[in-house]
Amino acid sequence: MHPQRVAIRFPGTHDGFATAFDQLRDALDAGELCGTPRFNTELVFEEMVANIINHGVDGARELTVAVTLETRADTIVLTFEDDGIAFDPRDHKPVPLRSLDEERNGGFGLVLVRHAARSVDYERTALGHNRVTITLARAEVA
Repeated sequence: MHPQRVAIRFPGTHDGFATAFDQLRDALDAGELCGTPRFNTELVFEEMVANIINHGVDGARELTVAVTLETRADTIVLTFEDDGIAFDPRDHKPVPLRSLDEERNGGFGLVLVRHAARSVDYERTALGHNRVTITLARAEVA
């Protein structure tokens, strides 16, 4: 896979997410990314965008979401930017793990993201946007 940079911009809606996820998959197909790195890329994209859409606004205002995918020699970098409520995922307290029988739906997205990521960085931009940069390993984990 050669270095690649793909930018995806979409409305922060469920329909916008579906279209953007298709674009992400097309980019991953074109770059021939597969196995664990692809799974982790799709997982992080899905969890982060779901959080932005579900928790990023108060009221009926529609968010705008931009995601940049960069594949490098040994890493995959996903940068998420949105114009929603300030939220630093590094400050989010992990949900205590319980048995599957006790578990409710949801609450583990950021735990999964942290597990997949080499690093998670956050900044609130000068325009008042959230910018989260997540770096993943590009090599298969043995």
